[in-house]
Amino acid sequence: MPIIKDKYGAKGSQTRSKYVTRTENRARMESAPVGLSTEQKREIEKQAYRRAPENKNQTSVAATSIDPIVAQTQPAVSQGSSTVNSLNIGTTGVQSLFSLNVGDTLNNIVIHNYNNSSAPSNIGIYWSSGDQSNITFTESSGVITATSGGFSTCIFATSVPYLTSVSLEDSIQSMFKKVNKEIFFYATSQITGPSITFSITNE
Repeated sequence: MPIIKDKYGAKGSQTRSKYVTRTENRARMESAPVGLSTEQKREIEKQAYRRAPENKNQTSVAATSIDPIVAQTQPAVSQGSSTVNSLNIGTTGVQSLFSLNVGDTLNNIVIHNYNNSSAPSNIGIYWSSGDQSNITFTESSGVITATSGGFSTCIFATSVPYLTSVSLEDSIQSMFKKVNKEIFFYATSQITGPSITFSITNE
């Protein structure tokens, strides 16, 4: 009869249990890692780099560049102040109106014919320069026929109907622009009463 060896007897009287019961759950005891991973940090840095204004070359150039063609065609804004005055022609013959100083611009002259006679009137506008202390005029029917002690040049002369206004803007705006010398203006009228309004820009 074969001899049967007790293979468990050599291990002692206490046998090892097949199942080990843990009193604490190790998965719950160990806390999850705190913070961002290296890959997440790199992704955040990439997004921040793309959003930075200095890296948006196309948007930055479009916002700050100036089209040279537009810059050349845009009119310059005048820094001077515009002065508007008026007067009535109180005498038949020649009457002094105003003068332009060096650098001034004459914007407009408006003539309005109102008079007690309710009649049309020959009205003229003249300019001169240089010494005006000895200048004299010969006038007939609202027109200067001769000048001595200086010169006078007519820029407007016509018969203006009663209660009619005439603007000289188209004729004088570019002519007397930032003048390089003092300019004197005179008016003539066949009858008294018409008014003259003028606008000057002082540079």
